[in-house]
Amino acid sequence: MNLNKLYISTAVLAVAAGITYFVKSADSAKPEDPRLGTAIVSNDDLNKVTTLELISGSESMTFRYDADASNWQLQERHNLPADTKKITDLTNQLKETKLQRIASRKPERIADFGFGIDYINLHDADGNSVLSLDLGRETDAGKQLVRFGQEELAFIASDSFSVNGDPVSWLDKTLLKTERDEIRSATFQLENGDTLSVARESENDDWTTEDSLPDGKQLDQGAITRALNRLVSINFIRLAEHGDPEVVGAQEHSYTISYTLADDTTYTITAGRRPEVKVEKEVETTNDEGETITETQEEVETPVGAVFVKISSSDETAPINDYMTRTAFATTSTLYTAAPESLDALLADIPEPEPEPEPESDSEPTEEAVEETAAE
Repeated sequence: MNLNKLYISTAVLAVAAGITYFVKSADSAKPEDPRLGTAIVSNDDLNKVTTLELISGSESMTFRYDADASNWQLQERHNLPADTKKITDLTNQLKETKLQRIASRKPERIADFGFGIDYINLHDADGNSVLSLDLGRETDAGKQLVRFGQEELAFIASDSFSVNGDPVSWLDKTLLKTERDEIRSATFQLENGDTLSVARESENDDWTTEDSLPDGKQLDQGAITRALNRLVSINFIRLAEHGDPEVVGAQEHSYTISYTLADDTTYTITAGRRPEVKVEKEVETTNDEGETITETQEEVETPVGAVFVKISSSDETAPINDYMTRTAFATTSTLYTAAPESLDALLADIPEPEPEPEPESDSEPTEEAVEETAAE
């Protein structure tokens, strides 16, 4: 073998290997990004934020901070207040999550990181961008691939994020929350037309009424208290337009209960549900003998609707009054199904009086009575 040729071939291979190494290492040989080891957003920058935008797929949610109301409001859902805890949890996560290392600077690799679906954008009062964070997929180690804006630089963050694309999930579901012991009077207007007004001096007193009650009936203290207790804490589960057929149907089949607190604030709650509608239809079928016959069967024409609630406060400045004009609120079914259906559900039988015991005689028996007893 020609040793000169061997030496030349070896040298060529070494040069080629060196070039390949430097080309492959070019991405990692660049200076480290100064943002490594820092939080995704600083606390100082967070304090400037007045608008939070969350994007998940085709759903966009914009939250604006209302300083007068001291809450975040979701623009795409009638400017209803957001769940403060959820917003706080997200912003805390942003300032606590660190950029651990660079995932890639190569566009072809970054294209496979799942970017372009979920975003978190923060803006200040002047509309300037404080943060534009593109969320990629979660790593096998439970960390998050992120990038800022459209940079061709992807990081691995120390914690994973999840942007729930359901706008209603970000809302504060509380419609009403009062103290049951503060209720001093109430008026029931039941769906069947029955009415009843009751009052009490304090939470330790029994309910009383000036209404005429059926003979042999009295107020059922427990039933009245239970009916009112269901109305001191009311949440909603979804929203609907006022003209929705379910909402209209609920208004036509509803009850109304109002109660007044010790501070003279009165809340009026109306809850209803569109009933199921069945129709009879003639259907051809085959009997056991194989003959074709016509039967009348019931078929559901209109399914039972959700329970919708409407609340008003005697305090004209109460936010709930304004919320009710913006949209309709569906609530849990028990607010309707557990309500009293008639006056009788709020009354109890007056117990029969116990017979009075016969008085015992304290006098000593006479001599004649003793003699008669002995003679017998």
